[in-house]
Amino acid sequence: MPDSTEAIIDRPTKGVEDIASETGVPTHSRRLSDKVLAAFNHAYAVGEIDVARNLREILAKLERDRVIAHSQRKANPVALSHADLWVVFVEARNDYRVACEDESLDSAAVAQILARMKEAYQAWSSF
Repeated sequence: MPDSTEAIIDRPTKGVEDIASETGVPTHSRRLSDKVLAAFNHAYAVGEIDVARNLREILAKLERDRVIAHSQRKANPVALSHADLWVVFVEARNDYRVACEDESLDSAAVAQILARMKEAYQAWSSF
């Protein structure tokens, strides 16, 4: 059985879609800011705050460049807003985890913290 490189080389008449389906490359791509935002979300969620801070700076630069490129129409800082909502959610999630382990808190206090986490998640996911 030929490896994937041989399969592509042996049949040069293949189209881009055929090659992409063999190599696992998606036929569509997302904006760079979407990819950086996904990396930011992951970094912040796992506690890599310095990495997340650097990725947020990159998001800010991408947003500034987008606003400059589309100066004739108003460009909202979508990626940065989404990143900020993610931070609020992760912080609320972390507070909830701590509250669940704190035996001095009663169930009403924990429920209130859970409600705050749910609100933060709803704000993030509906953006």
